[in-house]
Amino acid sequence: MQTGMISSSAATTTTATGSTNKAPSNTLDSNSFLQLLVTQLQHQDPTSASSQDPAAMIQQMTGFSSLQATQQTNTLLTGLQASLTGLSQTQSAALIGKTVDVSGSQFNLHSGSATLNLKLDAPANVTLAVTNASGQAVAIVPEGNLNAGSNSLTWNGRDANGNQLPDGSYNVIVSAQGANGSQVSYTSSMGVVVTGVSVQNGAVTLAAGNQSYALTDILNIHA
Repeated sequence: MQTGMISSSAATTTTATGSTNKAPSNTLDSNSFLQLLVTQLQHQDPTSASSQDPAAMIQQMTGFSSLQATQQTNTLLTGLQASLTGLSQTQSAALIGKTVDVSGSQFNLHSGSATLNLKLDAPANVTLAVTNASGQAVAIVPEGNLNAGSNSLTWNGRDANGNQLPDGSYNVIVSAQGANGSQVSYTSSMGVVVTGVSVQNGAVTLAAGNQSYALTDILNIHA
């Protein structure tokens, strides 16, 4: 914005008791802008041809008003965002204790039970390989021939030797073979029990055991 011959050094103030210099800044807030504008008006004659065009002065004052309006709008939007986040967190708290379906391929074992939803593009013979957090295979679950479409698969949390495994998240590797031996495409989701709600980086997240999920990850909420 044009400011004539007055530079940002006009923001330096001098009192009767001494001089106080402000630290240099690359930004210009509303107070500094107003101080700069007033200083400029004090040192120019609007009737002089060599001075700044009065129309440009009006444009500066309009710019100042726009600056104030923008700052106020940003403040209001920040407050609105905080309010909406708080409202979303309060509403999401109602999901605690409920089972929701989220995208992924895991068994979230809880009280000796876990569910994986598998949607097949075609009929297939399905086998699940269950691994722990270290990547070690703990169980092989043959599901047999499944129809195309949605299938709900369960696991009792027992390993290959019949031992009950502790609650937690277990990765699942899906093998789905068609009648001709080719791989059948599928999508998978899993049921998790929501144990908590928190805000991370301004977004509401759901906790399920030691895993966190965004609200956008939720595909279905069980009654």
